[in-house]
Amino acid sequence: MIKTMKYVSATIAVALFLSLTAFAQTSGNTQPAPDNYVTEKNFKSKVFDVKFRDPNSLAVVLSKLGSGFKGATISPSSDFKTLTVRDFPENLVVIEEALKRLDTPTAPRANIDLHMYVLIASNTGGVGTEAPAELKDVLTELRGTLNFKNYDLVASVVQRLTETSNTLQGTGMADVSAVNSSTPTTPMAYDYYLHSVSLVPNPAGASIIQIGEFSFSANGGERAGIKTALNLRDGEKVVVGTAAIRSRALVVVLTAKLVR
Repeated sequence: MIKTMKYVSATIAVALFLSLTAFAQTSGNTQPAPDNYVTEKNFKSKVFDVKFRDPNSLAVVLSKLGSGFKGATISPSSDFKTLTVRDFPENLVVIEEALKRLDTPTAPRANIDLHMYVLIASNTGGVGTEAPAELKDVLTELRGTLNFKNYDLVASVVQRLTETSNTLQGTGMADVSAVNSSTPTTPMAYDYYLHSVSLVPNPAGASIIQIGEFSFSANGGERAGIKTALNLRDGEKVVVGTAAIRSRALVVVLTAKLVR
């Protein structure tokens, strides 16, 4: 009986010893699971000057080249034109090389000289001044299309613009002879606007001047208006539209030239 109790006690003692040993090993090796966090001593920081491009736009692109670890950042500053980067040294090198390629001057945007001719078509003539010689081809086309003999210039507007998504507006006055000879002139007020002007390359590589919406309206006792979207080739003259004014017609011609 005594021997049996000694055996049991020894067994319990061994089991207890093994349990304590396992607990000690487990306690000594307890480490938190890696969470991709890097302490500051592993990261380096660098401030990059931005010369040409928008720092915020560059930060969006360059963020893809970071390590992705917690604590890695790219902070843009529009005021100081800088990018402050905190990451592994090797990522800083990659970002710096990419920044050299991306932070380059943008090609200067072409200006557009837009010339608008406002004509009055009639069979009586003497409505305005004689149409300019540069519209000779346009007038030949108009005479073959419309039933009017005379095309007189009542307004000419030149405007320089660039690509824009905004609306450009203008107003003016023109003297237009009335049909009744007892009334020599009738003031005609006009206004126009262009919405969304852009340059779009065609398959040949040339730029097409794209106007999302062009509107012209005139009031000389009777309102007339033209509204359309259109594309213009460099130097091309286009009849935008015509509108009836009693026995006459309002004709608007546009031409655009790119100025580099």
